Amino acid sequence: MYEHILVGTDLSLKSNCALAHAVKLAHFFKSKITLVNVHEEFLNKKEMIMSRVSVDSLQNMYKDISLRAKNEINHMLTDLDADDIETNILLREGKASEQILKVSNEIFPDLIIIGSNGKDSLSNYFMGSTSTNIVNKSTIPVLVIPVI
Repeated sequence: MYEHILVGTDLSLKSNCALAHAVKLAHFFKSKITLVNVHEEFLNKKEMIMSRVSVDSLQNMYKDISLRAKNEINHMLTDLDADDIETNILLREGKASEQILKVSNEIFPDLIIIGSNGKDSLSNYFMGSTSTNIVNKSTIPVLVIPVI
């Protein structure tokens, strides 16, 4: 039923719970998992130049952040006994909900799994949370894992 599962992760507790559920489903359905880790803080080259910072030093810092994120995701997968699951890790820059939906439209998974802490903030009231945006705009099923 679910051959390919897309999981959005920001390496927080809520996304770790979502990944744990994805691993359980992947074991049950013999699915592959694609994980997307989005960094909103990354600047593109034009933004770097406009803010008068060293492009090389920022790119090196982004590379370090990306490598640490990939290593942390690989450790989480190992801790969840997911070594037998085909996984792919994608690192993206931009707004999390937009990037997760973009990846979904590129790879056509059967299911998106994301975590949600259920806490409302003022910015979420006006702009919507990542999980709300994905649920409202996705063309495929979305499983939201609450963390209380």
